[in-house]
Amino acid sequence: MSHSIHSVPGRLRVRSNAFRCSSSEAQSVQRRLISMDGVTQVRLNAHAGSITVHYDSERLTKQTLLDVMKTLGCTQAMPRTNPAVASKAGAMFGKALIGAVINKAMERSALKLVSVLL
Repeated sequence: MSHSIHSVPGRLRVRSNAFRCSSSEAQSVQRRLISMDGVTQVRLNAHAGSITVHYDSERLTKQTLLDVMKTLGCTQAMPRTNPAVASKAGAMFGKALIGAVINKAMERSALKLVSVLL
């Protein structure tokens, strides 16, 4: 699984489990990218599972680089998050947060009441 985590013209950073799992494959991808006309620098971070490519944006595009990585087997399409699931998760989080705030307020009110009565 992979995805572009940062991109500006001339610089692309991609994270992929392939870069973390197999150092020989990652180095092969690094060598292939650096050999491309227009690529000026390729930095591999195996620990983070990412690769950063600096390139001439007048000669290459982000999509061209991603296509090369895809043909080498190190990128795949990211699964899309279902909006209904994300919305439900957000609603559940909101309810839990409000419940925690109310519980804390009730607890403090009860402590104040007890301290006044004593």
